[in-house]
Amino acid sequence: MTSAIRVAIAGPRGRMGQEAVLAVAGVNDMQLVACLDRHVQEEVIRPISVAGQEIPVFYSPSACFAETHPDVLVDFTNAHAAPSLIDEAVAQGVRPVIGTTGFPEDFLQHLDRSLKSRELGGLYAPNFAIGALLMMRASEIAARFLSDVTIVEYHHASKRDAPSGTAKKTAERIERTFLERGVDATSPLIHSVRLPGFMAHQEVIFGGLDERLTIRHDSMSRKSFMPGVLLGIREVMRVTGLVDGLEHFLW
Repeated sequence: MTSAIRVAIAGPRGRMGQEAVLAVAGVNDMQLVACLDRHVQEEVIRPISVAGQEIPVFYSPSACFAETHPDVLVDFTNAHAAPSLIDEAVAQGVRPVIGTTGFPEDFLQHLDRSLKSRELGGLYAPNFAIGALLMMRASEIAARFLSDVTIVEYHHASKRDAPSGTAKKTAERIERTFLERGVDATSPLIHSVRLPGFMAHQEVIFGGLDERLTIRHDSMSRKSFMPGVLLGIREVMRVTGLVDGLEHFLW
């Protein structure tokens, strides 16, 4: 019988982190072994109770990895704190599954090199919702036939980055399709909305001669991301290097 994947989660007090804790603790092929919380100063703080278990919470990444030996680190922190945490994880042989966005491209390139040098897998996923990935795929298909497009993305008021990672990746894929077609089309214009009352939503609007095509995805709660998080944890155990986007595990 295959051993359960040992998982540590960084950012367990955040909204995504809370859902990830519950998701990992709720499946049989994973074991939640630790959480990392950099908002406290003690080396080990009060454990988290989940599914009848007491999960230790660490401030120090090195102590966490040395004492609990996770296979995978799930990161839902922020673009300021995450790079040093992820570097420490890779140095300790821990595979990162990264939901934090807003990294510069050179950090992702550095991470890919580090993972390959240690023969480890990693995942950087701007969006873990399966429906959002299908929206991006459908937008690529539409861009083969329509050349006028705008992206509108809506998120909760506390989301820090704008445009979102999903919107930027959608625009990159549409632009790549335009280049493959050899058409004179510019990169899609992105409009970012940050207001109370939204969670995570995106429309890709194509315009044609007397017609309009709208491809829209809505995440009504953060639970919508959890099947993708679990898929990412499983798949990074089978790859080497950084996989940029969960869709590479789908098609």
